[in-house]
Amino acid sequence: MSINSTLRKFATPLTVGTFLVTGVTGTLWYFHIVTDAGRWLHEIIGLVMMGAVALHLILNWRAFLTYFKRPIALVLMIGFLAMTIGGYVIPESETEGGPRGGVAAIMMFGEKDLATLAPVFGVDADGLTSKMIAAGYEDATATSTVIDLVGAEPGKLLNAFAVMGE
Repeated sequence: MSINSTLRKFATPLTVGTFLVTGVTGTLWYFHIVTDAGRWLHEIIGLVMMGAVALHLILNWRAFLTYFKRPIALVLMIGFLAMTIGGYVIPESETEGGPRGGVAAIMMFGEKDLATLAPVFGVDADGLTSKMIAAGYEDATATSTVIDLVGAEPGKLLNAFAVMGE
């Protein structure tokens, strides 16, 4: 049995399997359903997928080259390559007045004090303050803003809001 025939047994199943994992985890991530295991799977299996696709291309190189003779396939491949490069070369922009979209909302809520936010989380100011103190934010008072307690980093703000929602 040649090495090519052995590799062919694995190239397509590896490509399909890794695509399924990264496709499902990426879709869940898009809908903000992220777990540590899901993030790990997406990242690590995504790397494995790159190897599987490379192996698949090597084994099917002649067939792959025929796609470059088809205008629609060529346009699609160049388009996806341009999107990938553009996603890392084009600088991120901010709207006038600060950060974009969800980050702006997170920052806006982060600037509110616990007494103002308490009704949003279905508790009174003392209840929310107690929750924050119990979660390790010892300096929390009803007049503390979330940014006062955790800083202005969006990830830390989201973690604080998760505590408030528990």
